[in-house]
Order: sequence, then C-alpha cells, then structure tokens
Amino acid sequence: MEKKRHVVSIVIDDIELAHDPVSAILHQNAAHILLRVGYPMRDRNVSVIFLILEMDLDELGAFSGKLGQLSAVKVKTITLKI
Repeated sequence: MEKKRHVVSIVIDDIELAHDPVSAILHQNAAHILLRVGYPMRDRNVSVIFLILEMDLDELGAFSGKLGQLSAVKVKTITLKI
C-alpha cells in the first residue's frame, strides 16, 4: 500500500491512567512519526497530542485502533491529500 501523511489528534482525559500506555504505543511507532507536539494541562489532568505520521492506511488503522481501545483516550485522524 502507498504511504500517506496523516494528522492525528489524541486527547487523554486522565493523564495518570493513560499516559504510559499512550507513550508505549507512540514509541512503538516512532519511525512513522514526523512531528509530535504535546500540550499537557496538568491542572485539569488532561493532555492533547498532535502528530503527523507517514504510514499506509492499514498501519494507521492499527495505530489509531490501539489508542482508541485505551480508556480515557480519544483519537481523530485526517489523511492529507498531498
């Protein structure tokens, strides 16, 4: 499959619960991450992470599916038409 670029936004509603599992998944996919920006809101126990990834659609589905299965995590993806 053709590799495409994607924008992924990850919202973690409970940092204490989901930070480590999210970090582990991001680490496993580090080779595909072109950009990572995080915005922790510790006073609200929330964190937002923005990613730009380069991977095919099957890999993106597996990546976002793993994140989406974690409690306290919401994921949105957009495939860029570049």
